[in-house]
Amino acid sequence: MSMTQSLASQSTIRRAVDRRGLLDFATATLACSFIALAALGHAYLRTRVTEEGYRLSRLSAESRELAREHEALQIRAAELKSPQRIEELARTKLGMAPPPLDRVVVLVGDSVRPTVLAAGR
Repeated sequence: MSMTQSLASQSTIRRAVDRRGLLDFATATLACSFIALAALGHAYLRTRVTEEGYRLSRLSAESRELAREHEALQIRAAELKSPQRIEELARTKLGMAPPPLDRVVVLVGDSVRPTVLAAGR
């Protein structure tokens, strides 16, 4: 083997080693990039889950508050609709009273009958 062949052989080996080292470096860099990307993705997802948990908690509290308010409004509506309250308002604010018995007419079918109480007088 001559010196030229020896140098050519060493150069080929050196290039092969350099390519292999470059390939190893690229593989390691790519693997580290994937690991970093996975870590960032995991951190992002954990943050989103936490944010949604806080949002869910706020909405749940708001829902409970609205349910209490709805119940209070239903009770208030029932109080306002009560016949006793309506009668009291009619008597006090509107000056209304039950009609005299001679003014009450009972309709039965097509005929008109005086009230039983008025007829009993």
